[in-house]
Parts: sequence; structure tokens; C-alpha cells
Amino acid sequence: MKVAAGHMSGLSFIERLSALDKPDETNDAEQIWMIIRTFLGIIRVMIFVSIIVIAETLEEIFIGNLSLAVWSLIVGIPLFVLLSSLIILGNKRFIDKPAKSDNTTVLRPILKRL
Repeated sequence: MKVAAGHMSGLSFIERLSALDKPDETNDAEQIWMIIRTFLGIIRVMIFVSIIVIAETLEEIFIGNLSLAVWSLIVGIPLFVLLSSLIILGNKRFIDKPAKSDNTTVLRPILKRL
């Protein structure tokens, strides 16, 4: 059984270059959300790192009978969860889902091997 060389390797280099010239299928709201999501992700990583750094280095400082390490956990963990949930909710709202017309299941599965 022979298969054409173009089908085995996928798209050719010329086809890939011409695909770059085609306009993007994303809308403005989706592009804006992608930028906001990037900043929320960076802030989320900074919060995570700062929780660890504060908890390890500033154990000796007390505010309101609690050490600064405990305060970093009290404030940092809810902020981390809030940003994570905002990212998830924003993805559900702004990113278009692919059409369900893409049939990826096998309509007639093999029942018996030969």
C-alpha cells in the first residue's frame, strides 16, 4: 500500500509559509483575554514565589501575634486560588470552543480481528 510523500510528512514548507499570510480566526475579545491571561499567569507565579520567599525569610517578624510567614499564607493562598479561578472562568467565557461537527470517533469499530 503506497502513500503519497506529501501526505506522510504533513504540510510542505511553502504551504506553511502561505498559512502564515492568512488572517487569524480569533476575535478581538479573545485576543484581549489572551493578553490579560498572560499577565494573570505571571502575577500568579509571582504570588507563589513570594509566598515561599516570605515564609522562609521573614519568620521572626510578628504582626498581630502571627508571624509574617503565616500572614503570607493567609493572604497568598486565597489570592492564588482567586487568580486561578479567574483564569479558568475567563477561558470558558472568551476562548471559542471548536465546533462539535468534528467527528473523531470511529463509526464502525473493528469487532473481530482477522
